[in-house]
Amino acid sequence: MDKKNILVNRISYIDGLRGLAILAVVFFHAYSRWGSIEPYDQNLILENLFSYGWLGVQLFFCISGYVIYMTILKTNNFFMFGLARYLRLAPAMLMASFLIYITAFFIPERPLGMPNLIDFIPSLTFIEPRIFNEIFGTEMRSLDGVFWSLYVEVKFYFIVAILFYVLRDKKLIGLNLIFIFWLIFAINNNLNMVDNDYISLIFSLLNFIGIKYYGWFILGIIAYKYNLNKTKINAYLLFLVIILAALSSSFEDSRNFFPALLTASIFVAPLFFNKVKELLSSQKLLFVGYISYPLFLIHQNIVTGMAIQLHAIYPNLPTFVYPIPFILIVFLISNIIANIEPKFKKILKNIFPNKFLGYVLKRR
Repeated sequence: MDKKNILVNRISYIDGLRGLAILAVVFFHAYSRWGSIEPYDQNLILENLFSYGWLGVQLFFCISGYVIYMTILKTNNFFMFGLARYLRLAPAMLMASFLIYITAFFIPERPLGMPNLIDFIPSLTFIEPRIFNEIFGTEMRSLDGVFWSLYVEVKFYFIVAILFYVLRDKKLIGLNLIFIFWLIFAINNNLNMVDNDYISLIFSLLNFIGIKYYGWFILGIIAYKYNLNKTKINAYLLFLVIILAALSSSFEDSRNFFPALLTASIFVAPLFFNKVKELLSSQKLLFVGYISYPLFLIHQNIVTGMAIQLHAIYPNLPTFVYPIPFILIVFLISNIIANIEPKFKKILKNIFPNKFLGYVLKRR
């Protein structure tokens, strides 16, 4: 299947949202995130403009909630769902991890420093390093800092699968209850109403699981339900969750509320305005959305590290120039990975028997 057909077969405006999300994240890391290690002062306008680009990750969480709920309704069992998710994430992750590891020897300026071979384990398992470190006493790290969001996603997949397949919660009402439970603890923690060791322990555990991001996943789920059934109740729920998702991102800093509210509004806008849906379905945004996953994985250390190297060679260039050539390079590499990924996925599928835990694998 050629690239054009792949793009057509995906949900166009969702890929456009992926394109917006990854552009926000890339420009955040290129122009705002790493001022503490860059030997030059970045253009202040660009630094401020992209300072909230980290909310692109929350936009990805919304998209995941939408797609995961759509996917889980079409799958037959817990293992089928888990395997499908792993095969969706693993091929690009493995290629990106190998690239990150190899290039690290040529980019010592990268924000995370030099990796070790043991750091591949989180990439293979999608389990965050601190779990291994606590159990085995290792000093494992992620190959790239952006991997934290994948660990959150995988925990979300696990909890969704438990609710849906084990507890038979087909509407995932339990997900909403867990998030509301976290909100109560977060409000208590923020206002210092009740100070109790058990409450602090439960709150820490919920944060470890990643519940504080669940408002964004739930927003995606409600958006999918609204898209199927445009009732007033679903519309009211949608706007309520927009507020709660924005609130969940502003407990640590109240200034985050309105940027988060804008991010959530951008996600739901295509459901109400066809013009927005058309804009998000432009070929350029579709292309960026198509390469968004590998681009998300590889961009940070390469762009920042190489920009620092370029500054060492040409210290008098306008500072906004330094990341540009390397942003273009990671776009090119991401396109290559995105095109190779389906073939790699097929190889991984062939490792499993035709029937795996009740799941008949499709070889295409």
